[in-house]
Amino acid sequence: MGALDGAAALGVLFALALIARVIAALVYADITPGVEIWEYGLQGLCAAQTGGDLCLRDPDGAAYATALMPPLTSYLWLGLFTVFGIGPEALSAYVLINVLVGAACAPLLYVLARELKLEPPAALIAGLIIALYPTFVFVAATYHATNYTVAFTLGFAILLMHAMKSLHWRAALAAGLMGGLSVLTRNELLLCVLGGGALLLWAGRRNLMSGVRAAAALGLALALVMTPWIARNYVTFDRFIPIGAQAGYNLWIGFGPHARGSGNQLDNDAVSRAAAAAVREGVRRGDAPGDRYEPRVQQAYLDDALPAIEQGGVGRLIVLTAEKFAVLWVFDWTDPITRHPAYWLPWLAVHGLALFGLFALWRGRAPPIDWNGALMIVLFLGVFTLAYSISSVFARYRMHMEPFIFVFSAIGASALLARWTPINRDAAPLRT
Repeated sequence: MGALDGAAALGVLFALALIARVIAALVYADITPGVEIWEYGLQGLCAAQTGGDLCLRDPDGAAYATALMPPLTSYLWLGLFTVFGIGPEALSAYVLINVLVGAACAPLLYVLARELKLEPPAALIAGLIIALYPTFVFVAATYHATNYTVAFTLGFAILLMHAMKSLHWRAALAAGLMGGLSVLTRNELLLCVLGGGALLLWAGRRNLMSGVRAAAALGLALALVMTPWIARNYVTFDRFIPIGAQAGYNLWIGFGPHARGSGNQLDNDAVSRAAAAAVREGVRRGDAPGDRYEPRVQQAYLDDALPAIEQGGVGRLIVLTAEKFAVLWVFDWTDPITRHPAYWLPWLAVHGLALFGLFALWRGRAPPIDWNGALMIVLFLGVFTLAYSISSVFARYRMHMEPFIFVFSAIGASALLARWTPINRDAAPLRT
């Protein structure tokens, strides 16, 4: 393992990750008509069917303009439907791209680990974990957007590390461009990118002008990526919508009358599903300019959630937030997939190793990681924790956080291997 570094490590990690994901796709991918492609895919599908921009359909089947979900994956779907038609060919193309993007996450995590100053063996272990971790392998055979979020997040983290080390505006500009793409896959990543600007100022505190230039370059690049989408939303909805417009529904599932510890509990409960459908069904139809349907839907969910929030008081908000925090950080017992050994055995292993890795860092039994990089990890984990604790938690949401946890798992595994490596007593003594 010690000899495997650089390009060789990247190639091996990509190959292993690709093989695992290709097998998963061949076994599990479903390209039959009517398969669930989630809201990202439905936005692109509606646009392809109507020949217009991203849209969804109301309960009566009428198309309406949408900004519900961050648009990057939806425009990918629209492109695939345009090129291959609405059918199994487009679904197959999406799975292929999903497999490739998912496989790329393994070498990306290796590069990030090296940027964080992990030794090559530890960085290789981090890459191997994400290459072979069951949920990351299986998700490549689905139509979730998880791999795109993880890949762009890792790319942004790598470029942000470069920018914090060099404080060069070009490095920060590249980080901002990648960060902007990541934001267009998940709303909460906007806070991570903005936090990255603050980290650049912190990294440049001894050379303030360089830090300011770098932060400004990052902000400019972020604005360049996001401006077309924001302008589209302002023209369409006559309001400022920076990413996705689902605040009302998020509040409803997070703290509304049927809110529980996780989104799975709502999805798997017939009463909760019926209540959500009733709110949507009660919204007046029609999607005229100046009186759009989607904002009315979000307002309806908000109006339905507020009485429960007011009646439950602060205590209920605290309890629900604590439950979601526990589901996110302890264990998600609410999702049927987490009850399988293929989920909880790797979960136990990597989290046990991560705890040992943190212990090894604390006791000086592992080489220290880059301090600014540690702050960056705290930023990402803090933003994800905040976002999901005040909205909803699904088991797959942990996957946005887990690459950073895998870094500490790799440190723990490397520290254990170092303890177990036998000492070669025949080696020549050190000369001083």
